[in-house]
Amino acid sequence: MCECDVQRLGSSIPEYRGIVGEEQVQRFLGNESHKDHFKLLEKDQNSLLVGARNIVYNISLRDLSEFTEQRIEWYSSPAHRELCYLKGKSDDDCQNYIRVLAKIADNKLLICGTNAYKPLCRNYLLKNGDYVFEKEYEGRGLCPFDPDHNSTAIYSGGQLYSATVADFSGTDPLIYREPLRTERSDLKQLNAPNFVSTMEYDDFIFFFFRETAVEYINCGKTVYSRVARVCKHDKGGPHQFGDRWTSFLKSRLNCSVPGDYPFYFNEIQSTSEIIEGTYGDQVQKLIYGVFATPVNSIGGSAVCAFSIRSILETFEGPFKEQETMNSNWLAVQSMKVPEPRPGQCVNDSRTLPDVSVNFVKSHTLMDEAVPAFFARPIMIRISLQYRFTKIAVDQQVRTPDGKSYDVLFIGTDDGKVIKALNADSFDSDKTVNSVVVEELQVLPPGVPVTNLYVVRMDGDDSKLVVVSDDEIQAIKLHRCNSDKITNCRECVALQDPYCAWDTTEQRCTAVGSPDWSAGKRRFIQNITKGEHKACGRPVAEEVAPAVPSQQTTKANGAKLPSSQEKLPIYTAETLSIAVATSCLAALAVGFVSGFLFSRRCRGEDYSDMPFPDQRHQLNRLTESSLNADAAYLPPCANNKAAINLVLNVPPKNANGKNANSSAENKPIQKVKKTYI
Repeated sequence: MCECDVQRLGSSIPEYRGIVGEEQVQRFLGNESHKDHFKLLEKDQNSLLVGARNIVYNISLRDLSEFTEQRIEWYSSPAHRELCYLKGKSDDDCQNYIRVLAKIADNKLLICGTNAYKPLCRNYLLKNGDYVFEKEYEGRGLCPFDPDHNSTAIYSGGQLYSATVADFSGTDPLIYREPLRTERSDLKQLNAPNFVSTMEYDDFIFFFFRETAVEYINCGKTVYSRVARVCKHDKGGPHQFGDRWTSFLKSRLNCSVPGDYPFYFNEIQSTSEIIEGTYGDQVQKLIYGVFATPVNSIGGSAVCAFSIRSILETFEGPFKEQETMNSNWLAVQSMKVPEPRPGQCVNDSRTLPDVSVNFVKSHTLMDEAVPAFFARPIMIRISLQYRFTKIAVDQQVRTPDGKSYDVLFIGTDDGKVIKALNADSFDSDKTVNSVVVEELQVLPPGVPVTNLYVVRMDGDDSKLVVVSDDEIQAIKLHRCNSDKITNCRECVALQDPYCAWDTTEQRCTAVGSPDWSAGKRRFIQNITKGEHKACGRPVAEEVAPAVPSQQTTKANGAKLPSSQEKLPIYTAETLSIAVATSCLAALAVGFVSGFLFSRRCRGEDYSDMPFPDQRHQLNRLTESSLNADAAYLPPCANNKAAINLVLNVPPKNANGKNANSSAENKPIQKVKKTYI
C-alpha cells in the first residue's frame, strides 16, 4: 500500500514519496484542494500531456517532474461560469476540465475542454518553448459537457474523430467527424452508450463502447460490448444524407466462458492499443480488453483478446434485423442485401444509391459476434472487493530461450495493479495458461485506477505509469532483484518474462541484461511451468518430504514474494485420513454420551419391565403439565385394575361389568380427558 506524504502539486523537482512493498515510487500531484480529474491525453518518448482542472500538465517520463514552462492554463470566463451556476451546477462542475488533446503538427496542439458545461476547443502554437493561444471555436460534439462522462477521441488524417454527447443533458450520444455524425434518437445506432476507446487501423477508425442491447429488448434489458467501424474517407451520403455516415457498422464483442450455457462478461471497461506478436505459429494483431459483469450481478472481471482479422471478418458477415416490433432479431438473407454492399469504404460515398444508404442506416448491427482470441478469457477474477478498470500491455517481451510474451498490467477500482500473462501464448493460439505474476496495492484502497501506460526506456528505467483522478505514480515493471528472491527456484517460480536466474552472477536478473541474448546456457527460466530441473530439488523435499512445508509455495515449492502467497494445499491422502479420524471420533463420543444419558434418565420404578419400549411409553403417559414443580406424576396406588393401554378401554369382570365401575349406581360425572 502507498504511504505517501503530502506534496504540493506541479513541483518541478522529482520527489519519491510512495512505497509499494519495499519499493519507492515516483509521484506527481495536481491541485490538492480540488479534484483534478486527470486524463492521460498524449504521450511520446519523453513526456506525458495530462488534462486536468483548468490546466494541461507536461510531465517528464524520466522522473514525473513537470516542465513548468510548457504548462497550459485555460480558465473558463466569468460569464460562462455564471451561466453554469444558473444551470444548477456546483463550483467544481463549473470549471474547465481538459478532455481532448491532439498534436495536429509538430508545433501545434488542439485542445478541448468542458468549459463550465459549454465545451470549447482551442489551437495552441509552440513558440520559443511556450505554447501560445492561436484561435478558439465551438467544441460541441467534440468534447463532453461533464468531466465524468465516458468519451473518447482520436486525431487522424487532419481530422478529429470523437465519441461523446452533443447536449447538456447527455441524452444525444454521437460518433462525430465534421460534418458527419450518427443518427439522432436512433436506438439501433447508439443506445445509451459508454465510450471506452478509439483507434485507427488502415482505412478504418474503430470505436469500442458498451450500450443497452437493442436486440435483447424483447427479453428484458442488458448491456452488450460493441466495436463500431467507420471509414476514414466517408464523405456522407447523397442528398439529405450529406451529414450522415454511410459506413457506420457495429458488432458485439463476445468475452465469455465457453460451455453449454456460456457465462458472459458483457461490459467492456478498457482496451489496449493494437498489439502485434507471434501466437502459436502465426503472426496476429490483437486488442486486449477488460470486461466486467453488471454491478447488480456476481462480481466478476475478465480479460479477453480479439484479433483485428476477426473484427474485420465480422463486418463482412450477415447483417441483423428485426422485421416487426414483436419479431426476434435474425440474420438478413443475402438476397435482401442491396448492391453495392452497404457499409463498405468507397472512393466517393456521395455517389452511392439511396437504397444502399437507407439499408445501412437501418441495419447497422452485424449478426455475428467477434469471437475471443484463444477461444476464452485470458484471465478471470471473481471478487466482491474490486473489478478491473484499465489495461496496458507491454508487448512481446523476449525471454532468454527466444520466446515472446505479452505482459498484461490490469488496474482495478480498488487501487490495485495486477501483472499477468498467458504462459501458453507463444506455443498455441488455442489454449490459455493464466499466470498472475504479482498483485500490488499501488493506490490507496478505494481509489480507482483510471489509466495505465507502459514506458520503455534504456537500461532498467522502464516503468509503469499509474493514473488516478488526483495523482500519478510510476512503479517498476518488475521486482526481480527483490531481497525475497534469493535462489534459482524462487526466481524461476515467478514465471515473469522480465526475470531469469543468472548462473554466472548467481542472482535473479532482469530483462535488459547485456548478455540476455546468451540464452539457455547462462540464464534459467521457465514461463510455462515455473520450475526448472537445473535449479535442483527443493530443500523441503530433501529434509522432510513427508511433512508439508509451512512456507507459501508455487508449482514445485519455491518460496514466493508476499504478493503471491497462497494458503498451503494438502494431499488427498492427508485429507482422507483427517476426515476418517474425525468421523470415528464423533461416533465414539456420540455412543458414549447417549448411553450415559439413557442410564441417567431411566426410571428406577420401571426397571423390572421387560421391554424398553413399554417403559418409554409409560414414562410418556405419566408426564404431566398440571404440576409444574414435579418432573412426573407417580402412578396412583389403588386396588383397581389397570387400564388396557392398547385398546384404551377398561377391563371387565366375570359378570360383564367394568372392573373399575362403582357398585353403587351414581350419576355419570364429567371427567377431564387428556389425549396423548
